[in-house]
Amino acid sequence: MGDVEWPFVYDEWDLELNRPMLLSVVACHTALRRHRVRLCHLRTWNDGLGYGFDMQAHRVRSGHFVGIVDAGSPAEAAGLLSGDRIVEVNGDNVENAAHSDVVDKIKAISGEVTLLVVDPDADKFFVEEKIAIVASMDCVQTITCPETKPAAPIGQ
Repeated sequence: MGDVEWPFVYDEWDLELNRPMLLSVVACHTALRRHRVRLCHLRTWNDGLGYGFDMQAHRVRSGHFVGIVDAGSPAEAAGLLSGDRIVEVNGDNVENAAHSDVVDKIKAISGEVTLLVVDPDADKFFVEEKIAIVASMDCVQTITCPETKPAAPIGQ
């Protein structure tokens, strides 16, 4: 490895060449930029409708997933999308947690919750590349819904 200069990272061994497989840090960061992870900060509004999303289990994939996202809801304003996989709730990893525990964590702080989520395409990329999804990643986009319900529909 003495002939290889930084910046390079590796995490697999090339059996044919008997050395680590190298990947440029620049290439790694470029790949991560294409696959966004979102840290969605939701607040309930004074309309009594809650966050405006439901959580579902998936028949094939393990984990907790965002189901329907109500139009004009805090969930929509915070960037949640139907099909997102929920990785963390309020900073706690919930990938292997029971459904009821995830619901309890979502309800733990009255009127607000922070969800680390990943869409299906990005999730597939991170799983294939064996990259753990955490809130401290460079590719995390933070989206916070407004404290009060906007007068105009979201996205207009």
